[in-house]
Amino acid sequence: MNVVNKKKIYPSIHSYSDQDFVKNFVFNKNIVGKVLKNLEKIDESIKEHHLLFFLDYCKFNTTFYDRASKFNISSRTYSDCVWKVVTASKSLNFKNKFSKRLNSKIDDLVSTSNDQFLTLVVDSTFIPFATTDQSFYSGYYRKGNGRGVKFQVSCDSSGEVFTVHGQYKSTAADITIFRETLGRVPLCAGERFIADKGYVGESNKILCPHKETENGLTSKEKLENRFIKRNRLIIENVFGVLRRFKIMDVPWATNLSKLRDTFFFLVYIYNLSIRFNKKIIEKAMKEDEEKKDEDEDEELQTNSDENIDQFLTDCTSSWQDQNKD
Repeated sequence: MNVVNKKKIYPSIHSYSDQDFVKNFVFNKNIVGKVLKNLEKIDESIKEHHLLFFLDYCKFNTTFYDRASKFNISSRTYSDCVWKVVTASKSLNFKNKFSKRLNSKIDDLVSTSNDQFLTLVVDSTFIPFATTDQSFYSGYYRKGNGRGVKFQVSCDSSGEVFTVHGQYKSTAADITIFRETLGRVPLCAGERFIADKGYVGESNKILCPHKETENGLTSKEKLENRFIKRNRLIIENVFGVLRRFKIMDVPWATNLSKLRDTFFFLVYIYNLSIRFNKKIIEKAMKEDEEKKDEDEDEELQTNSDENIDQFLTDCTSSWQDQNKD
């Protein structure tokens, strides 16, 4: 790539407006800044533009040549920056302690037992892979001519990801992946996960929607399906954020090990954003409670002052009446 007489552009976090930053890199400046600090602890040579090139590549996923031309640098320089970040990211850990899933459990309203509850929502997502290998082909998927890989993801009711398993060829059945992974994990008494119809077959471990029959669904089954669908939207929202990156839609042209590392790193950043938002919400709730307490104290003080004023008025009126007599 010819970059002679062109000024090279090495973007920084603060060279974008807040709106343009999210438009170009999906996550906001605060989150990316936190990620950068964590990467610097692993590799001190990592700079802001390295991380931004990585996010830029994931966001647009065209070619290294195309993306590098945007910054007037060589495709080799651009790709080196991207893989430098991916390599360092392998030392980061997005996972939660599995026991923490119990902190956000919800009642299993479909169960007839009062001690049943639901914890994680489970589903798989497809990423197209540029290959002619027919073993990666599944007629179920349209993207990438049906050739690609799947990752199984689970999250809690807040949307924070707990586990990622993969990658698997797109031909792998969801229930098979589950049985090889989360299906082997001992669950608490009364606990189940939530999933879609692709996970039918483990009703003691997974709550799935009822399938349509010739006679249709009963009113009770329709209500149960609505309950399941409402709670399944959580995992769809997770995938919705990740799908803002074109690597989820455009066939991945590099080796699969790098795809796996890239996907795990994006989930790591996503989880940081969820935790950051939780802190903001918790802080806002705390401030609201403090404000409410202050308002109540002020109201009590106001009422107290009004009572005193009324008492003094009454005393004065009584004294005046007595003097009249």
